[in-house]
Amino acid sequence: MKISSYKKKLIYSLWGIPLLSMSMSMQTLNACMPSSPDDVFIARIQSFQSDHRSTSFQFSKHRFIFRPISAWFRYSSPNQWKGDFELKNIKKNDLVIGLAYSPDGAEPEKYRVSSLALLHCQDDILSISKPFVPFLAWDREKKRCYYSHTAGLLNGFLDRDQAYYLNKLQAKYPTCRKLYSAFPVSDTDLNDQSDGSILAKIKQWLKQWL
Repeated sequence: MKISSYKKKLIYSLWGIPLLSMSMSMQTLNACMPSSPDDVFIARIQSFQSDHRSTSFQFSKHRFIFRPISAWFRYSSPNQWKGDFELKNIKKNDLVIGLAYSPDGAEPEKYRVSSLALLHCQDDILSISKPFVPFLAWDREKKRCYYSHTAGLLNGFLDRDQAYYLNKLQAKYPTCRKLYSAFPVSDTDLNDQSDGSILAKIKQWLKQWL
């Protein structure tokens, strides 16, 4: 049975539309690259130095809270944290939740902080403040990226919203005591820096899962 040239063109067009749409969606995603749950960390502020263009941080007890065990093979432990923004309204020992990633494959231990927010716990209920600085988020309804500081810090991922990830945090830390035990106030252990040995790196990574 022969198919007319008109029908062939129609079939190719019908197949081409979703393929083109998929290609455009992938291009949008590649150009956007919003943060992922793997970028979410919790830490205590130890110190920070800020100017008009950037801020360098020292954290204690940091943990990338949603990274799976397999992340041990994919990520390096940070020993330097820097954000391309000025920050003022935080102080030593504040408990923060943030987004950070390693932008340079040649120096994977140097992390870029995209945004930060305060992590609160009251009456055993966790809550997250408004982010201090805008960050690149994914609008799941409009299928596009946008810079926002009004969206929740955990509300800009591709799949789930902040309520979902906040529930995961709540399940992991069901009481304020458990949260504060995992991230105690400390005057030492600045930045959780290791001496570079394999044993120290293993110890650092084990902290992520305890």
